[in-house]
Amino acid sequence: MPRRTVITFGVLLWALSPQQAGVQSAPTRREVIKQALPGEPARDLIMVEVTYPPGTGSPAHLHANGVMAYVVSGAVTSKVGDGPEQEFHAGDAWWEPVGAIHRISRNASPAEPAKLLAIYIVPRGAAPADLMRPLK
Repeated sequence: MPRRTVITFGVLLWALSPQQAGVQSAPTRREVIKQALPGEPARDLIMVEVTYPPGTGSPAHLHANGVMAYVVSGAVTSKVGDGPEQEFHAGDAWWEPVGAIHRISRNASPAEPAKLLAIYIVPRGAAPADLMRPLK
């Protein structure tokens, strides 16, 4: 193989690698807002943005305080408790009751990213680990 072809092929592989393209290999979570709510008991409203790169998902987990999810973009496949596996698209929302096991939560697309907002009402001072507890 001529040297120029080998160098060109190497540069092409480097340029196509997920790290060089800025592609994430795992979901990310970012707190958007945390607001103390009035009244007793003392509670906070927390909104978390979850971004699923193509083909990724979260491990099975539960939300000790329940959570409402809203799909901002893309499509998310979800299965809560013993309910059916469902696909939610941008503009769709669902509720996960307190203590429900979220068995499947993943990007429905192998090619396009997906983003959702998770909205929690939790006891004041709840730690991030209290919002989503992976199952062992």
